[in-house]
Amino acid sequence: MIRRAEGRDLKDFVNLIYFSSGNVLDSALDYKAKAVLEFLFIKPHNLFSFKHTSCIESNNKIAAILLGYDFEENQQDSVNTGLLMVKKLKFSFIKILKNLLKAKRVIGIVREGEFYISNIAVYPEFRGMGLGTELMLHIEKNAIKKKNKSLSLDVEVQNEDAINLYKKLGFKIISDIKILKLRETFKFYRMIKNL
Repeated sequence: MIRRAEGRDLKDFVNLIYFSSGNVLDSALDYKAKAVLEFLFIKPHNLFSFKHTSCIESNNKIAAILLGYDFEENQQDSVNTGLLMVKKLKFSFIKILKNLLKAKRVIGIVREGEFYISNIAVYPEFRGMGLGTELMLHIEKNAIKKKNKSLSLDVEVQNEDAINLYKKLGFKIISDIKILKLRETFKFYRMIKNL
């Protein structure tokens, strides 16, 4: 069963988002990623909110989540995301602001007419069952209903399994390798699927 996430899904959201991009988040947020994700998920108007998260259940357990939003939602919630981070991180926000600005120039760019998939993750015990694909196709249908013209995502270059899955679903790599230097260096491809 696919459904929109709710506040009670906090633990699974944090675990799965962290699983899919914990190294990048910890590098950007000075190892405060889990606390920030917990804080943001339960708030409605930000880019890490339950409102932007879909999940799929198997045997009454969350098996996978997808965090994503379109151009308009990104425009509406970006500023509030930053304000909520300031509220949570207080003075340490100043320390990580440079990292966040660097990251925003490389990943998470949402263009008009796009639905951006920020994160998708499947628990290991549910892999190979087609649940991630099912969740992606569900999001694609919703994006079409909302008149989006494409789906987009950023994927780490070394994540070959994900890249191959996205290609099977019709995504194409549209950029050279993008490099994000934080505590560690991360390399990404931008992938897009026209709808």
